[in-house]
Amino acid sequence: MTQGLDIEQMLAQHIARLKASLQQASGEGSGPEEGSDAWLLLNAFVENDPQNWHTLLANFEQSGHWLAEQGGKLDVRIVALQRYIDALVAELKQILSEQPLLLVETVERLHLLQSESIQALTRGYQSVTDQCLRDKDMFSQQLEHRLLALQRINGVSNSAMDLDQTLEITAQAIAEELQVDLCSIFFYDDMQRVLTLRATNGPRPLGGMHFTQRIGEGYSGWVAEKGQSLLVHDVMASPNFASEVQAYSSDYHGLMSLPIIFFGDAERLIGVISVLSQEPRDFTREEISFVEIVAGIIAINVENGRLYEQTDEQLRRKVHELATIHRVSSVIASTLNLDEVLQMITTQAVHLSGAERSCIFELDPDRRRLHVLAHYGLNANLVGQLYINVGQCCAGRTVQTGRPSMAVDCFHTDEHCFIRSDPFISSEIHSVLCVPLKVKDKILGCLCVYSSHRHLLSAEQMQLVNLFANESAIAIENARLYEETRRGLELKSVLLRELHHRVKNNLANVAGILSLQRRRSKSSDVRHILAESVNRVQGLAATHDLLAHEDVSEARVDEVARKIVGVASTNLVPPEKHITFKVEPCGIVIPSRAVTILALIINEMVSNAIKHGLAGQSVGRVIVRGREEDGWVYVQVSDNGTGPAFNLQFGENSESSSEGLGLSLIKNLAGDLEGQFSLRREHDLTSQNGTNTTGDGPAEYTVAEVRFPLVRRSRTRE
Repeated sequence: MTQGLDIEQMLAQHIARLKASLQQASGEGSGPEEGSDAWLLLNAFVENDPQNWHTLLANFEQSGHWLAEQGGKLDVRIVALQRYIDALVAELKQILSEQPLLLVETVERLHLLQSESIQALTRGYQSVTDQCLRDKDMFSQQLEHRLLALQRINGVSNSAMDLDQTLEITAQAIAEELQVDLCSIFFYDDMQRVLTLRATNGPRPLGGMHFTQRIGEGYSGWVAEKGQSLLVHDVMASPNFASEVQAYSSDYHGLMSLPIIFFGDAERLIGVISVLSQEPRDFTREEISFVEIVAGIIAINVENGRLYEQTDEQLRRKVHELATIHRVSSVIASTLNLDEVLQMITTQAVHLSGAERSCIFELDPDRRRLHVLAHYGLNANLVGQLYINVGQCCAGRTVQTGRPSMAVDCFHTDEHCFIRSDPFISSEIHSVLCVPLKVKDKILGCLCVYSSHRHLLSAEQMQLVNLFANESAIAIENARLYEETRRGLELKSVLLRELHHRVKNNLANVAGILSLQRRRSKSSDVRHILAESVNRVQGLAATHDLLAHEDVSEARVDEVARKIVGVASTNLVPPEKHITFKVEPCGIVIPSRAVTILALIINEMVSNAIKHGLAGQSVGRVIVRGREEDGWVYVQVSDNGTGPAFNLQFGENSESSSEGLGLSLIKNLAGDLEGQFSLRREHDLTSQNGTNTTGDGPAEYTVAEVRFPLVRRSRTRE
């Protein structure tokens, strides 16, 4: 103890020299500064007071905290501390050069102080780094969990679930991920300018799922109106927003509410998504970003659903247009009753174009006046004795120029317009489209459609009317040709071949329109369905091409099949597949009316064989054959694919809830032929002469077969 007192006394006597050594070691002009490592170290060493030692160690531990938080290097501080210790040891050796025992004890105390200081510094530094590692690990786990939640929400959004079920699962996933008590999703009705609750994970508000908020009302209405996020620590303390919270049976305080916006060509508000906690809460930036991502997923999902419905409606309309055009073409190809054909055209032109009335004018032989051949929605007394001079009224001007014309509210200013004489019609009609009836640049008349809308028809509607005008021209020309054939049988074949050629060209135009729509569509499903529609039209066109080059009133079954197989193999067989087609000879001759229907049936059966029968196979075989038995014509399309696990048979009155578009078309078309359709599996495929046709022994084939009564004409060609 006496020697210890000697150490403090000795150090106090030489304090100036010790400070100078530390100042030199630090490389500064003065010091050491109060509170610095050197200053703390010297005070604790000289005074040897436990309180000073405790203060020194606490300061060094706090210094380690700051060093880690600022990103400093621990080894640099330790090296500096060692430099101070070395300077003090060197100075003590000079001071106590004649007292070796005291020097040893003094240096031991200094090294002890150094060791505890380094430990305190390291302890403070390590505590921060350990906490950073824990925070980083926790953040990684939270991020992984959040990504899994987003993956779950995105997977549900892309599933086949309906929208309400998808939103309910999304709300539940958000509530679980953010550990909140309530998540609600509102959708915005642009027409009524209200928000309607669509999904929630917890209790329903008053009014249940019919709960609505007006724009600007409550926090949901505020977010919808402003189009920006809303964060409130305690929403119950805000009078403007508390009313919406009070609609729930429980009290909620912490609020985060974000708009659901689709950012396309123009921003469109989809709705609002809100989360609430029972305790006051401040949501983090990461939590806000998570809900923003979910809002984006919902917006894209809703927009995709809207586009799908829109595309689906367009597809149904296209199929309806195609079926109507096919009906008109079939009537034109199968009858010479001009009144029936033109009445059908005027009716369908109105239905497909969205107009209300239509009229077909024919140019008189003197080419000076027009008279009405057929009309829809007009007064029969008004148009019965109606004549319009060429160059007068929209119809007369269209015939004069040979070009389509459209006008809005022209009836009030055109004194020659026949509609002015009927106040009832003129008060309802506002726009008119007139299309000339042309055959080889010869004007036969015009087709006019009248609409109540005060705008011009679209380009697509104009194309449809133009198509019906072409059909009308063909029908009128067809009737004229028929009259001429009565005077000369030799001209009959030439004129009817021209008819089929024009029908083929019109169908090619239809195929071109559908092909254009397919290329513009962004949906692969829509493009595939339109491709099938194009194939059907081209198959019908190929059939008309066959009739245009063969006997115009009839055709062989195998010739029709070869045309269809040629078109289907080009349009429907994927490049990666190798399918062999075989059409067996069949000399059965059927009339032209049955040719077009049979062509469509064969097209559908070949298409089903490629798409379904040979699905999943890179190599396959399709065989088409026909035969006559007991006054019935049997046409089969067989493939060596896996085929269905069931047999189907459709008669005239059969019904099936599982039939697709292809089977539905086959059923209806077979009904037009007063026939039947069946689908079955056969283990041994043999030709008409009883020999196996597979080429490699017995095999299992899927056989699609249609049968219909044979209507014989004058002869059967071989």
